[in-house]
Amino acid sequence: MKIKHTQNGFSLIELMIALTLGLLISAAVMQVYLTSIKTSSVQSGGTNILEASIFGIQNIEKSVRLSNLGMADTNNPFTPLAGLVMTSDSSLVSDTQTDTSKNNMNGIKMGGTKSSAGGADITDGYLTRSGNQSTSSDNNAWKAENSNVAGLKSSQLTIQYEAPQNMYDCEGSLVRGPVEIDRSGRLTMIPGQVVIERYFLSEVAQNNKSNYESNIKSYELRCDAGRYVKEDLTVAELDAQKIKDEDSTILVAARNIRDFGDIGEVVIPRADYFGISLGVEVVESTSPSNVSVSLRYFTPEEYMSFLKTVEQAESSGSASTTTTTDVISVKLSVLVRADRPLTGEDGATKFIVFGEEEELSSDTSSAFIRRVYESNIMLRNSRAIKESSIPNI
Repeated sequence: MKIKHTQNGFSLIELMIALTLGLLISAAVMQVYLTSIKTSSVQSGGTNILEASIFGIQNIEKSVRLSNLGMADTNNPFTPLAGLVMTSDSSLVSDTQTDTSKNNMNGIKMGGTKSSAGGADITDGYLTRSGNQSTSSDNNAWKAENSNVAGLKSSQLTIQYEAPQNMYDCEGSLVRGPVEIDRSGRLTMIPGQVVIERYFLSEVAQNNKSNYESNIKSYELRCDAGRYVKEDLTVAELDAQKIKDEDSTILVAARNIRDFGDIGEVVIPRADYFGISLGVEVVESTSPSNVSVSLRYFTPEEYMSFLKTVEQAESSGSASTTTTTDVISVKLSVLVRADRPLTGEDGATKFIVFGEEEELSSDTSSAFIRRVYESNIMLRNSRAIKESSIPNI
C-alpha cells in the first residue's frame, strides 16, 4: 500500500504579495518611528530654549533693573559711579578729554581678593562695549568676535548698583546690604556694597564641547561679578562692615573691586549672539525756551561716537545747540540654540535681530532649533535729565 505525502506551502504569487505587504507595513512603522523621533527632537529643543528664557533672560532682567540703584543722578559716560559702566580712568569718551575724573569708575581699581587689594585699571575689555570698539588681550575679557551671526559682533553689558539688602550676585556670592557700624563711638548706617556685573559671550573650549558641537563654534553667555564699597572707609570700618563668617563680604581696601575680571558663571548656555542697544534721552537746547527732548536708540559704539561728535562741536564753538544725554533703557537681544540637533532636517538660518534680518555664519550649523529673545528694560533707577549739559572735556 502506497502512502501519499501532501506538501502544503505558498505559491510564488502569495509569497510576493506577503513580501509586499510586509514591506509596506515596515515602511509605515518606520515612518511613524521617524516622525516620533523628529517630534521628540523638536519638543526637546523647544523645551531647552524655553528654559534658557525663563531662567537666564529673567535673571539678567532682574539685575539690569537694579542698575544705578544708590549710585549717580544721571546715567551717561561722563558721570562718576553711573549704573551703566562705559568709561574708566584708562578709557574715556574722548582722547582730548581734559577732566579725566569725568568717567564712570573715577579712580576705582580692580584685581582685589579676599586678602589683598588690586591696582589694575578697568580697561576696555571690562566695560559696556559693542561692534568695533577696542577690547583687551586678557583671556577673560570680552571679545566682540564671539558671535555666530554673520556681520554682527557681540556686545558686553557692564552695570553696577548698590545692594539694597543682603543678597547674592550673578555668580552666587553673598553681598552685604546696608549696615550700621561704630564710627567714633556712634552707630552710623553705611550703604550696601556695590555690585558690578558684566554680561558677555565666552567661547566654549574644545574639550568641554558635546559630541554635537565638536565641529562648530560654541559660546556661552556668562556673568562676571565683583564687589566694592564706594565710601572711603578705614581699615577698622572695612572689617566692621563685613558679614561674619561670609568670606565674600570681606574687603581689604575701599574703592577697590574684589573678584572682578574672571571668567564668571554661565547664565545661558549655547548662545550664538548677544547684543545690546541703549535707549538714550537726548536733550537739545538752543535757548532756555527752545528745548527738544527725544528718545534715540544707539549701540554702545554709536553712542560713544555721538558723544565725541557733540564734544568736538561744542569745544570748537561751532555748535549752536547744547546737548545732554541720559541712558534710560537697555534693549537686549540673545540668539539661543538648542542642545541637540534636529533629526533629519535643518532649522532656520535667518533671524530678526533688532528689527533687521540676519543670517548664521559658516562657523556654526543650521541643524539646531534657535530662537531670538529680546527684552527692553527700563532703568527705573535712572533719572531723566532736563536741564544740564555735558561736562567740559
